Amino acid sequence: MIDFISGEVVEKSTGRVILQNNGIGYALQISINTYEHLPQIGESVHLKTYLHVREDTLQLYAFFQEVERKVFLALISVSGIGPKMAQSILSGIKIYELIQAIQHGDEQRLNAISGVGKKTAQRLIVELKEKFMQMGLLEDQQFPEYKPLKLSNQEEEAALALLSLGYKKQNVEKALFKVRADGDGQSVEELVRKALKVI
Repeated sequence: MIDFISGEVVEKSTGRVILQNNGIGYALQISINTYEHLPQIGESVHLKTYLHVREDTLQLYAFFQEVERKVFLALISVSGIGPKMAQSILSGIKIYELIQAIQHGDEQRLNAISGVGKKTAQRLIVELKEKFMQMGLLEDQQFPEYKPLKLSNQEEEAALALLSLGYKKQNVEKALFKVRADGDGQSVEELVRKALKVI
């Protein structure tokens, strides 16, 4: 198994990075979490890796943090979750938020991840809680205080506006949780406009 690759960043995007090492360019699949930690093009980085082997393909997945690789490996052990879906989940939520959502059985937070429906969220909670505990990932001191997702007053107003347009409540909440990443203090109009782009 290829455990890690160190090299110069030649190209990067939110889903892939190319590292050059000894004249060889390695194309690595990455999550947004890892992308946000990458240095500038031309600089060097050390990434943990996982080699996914199938009959028709070999695909390298890379992780800036060892904890992300551990969580990725736990995710792909869940029935119905493959490497692409696991990377999509890691791109849709911060690692510590995912771990604590599993710990607290927070289906709502998991449902806010693109592609994760109610049944998938329930399966993740059931199958991962014990695994995360065995891996030592459920120790509260490792992560910030857990705060379940709730809509703010402005988000509530934006939700009402979106619901009046005919969108379903679950889709509206998912969209608003996604645009929350842009920070607090957004106006109702801004929230509605951004939510409409991702709903």
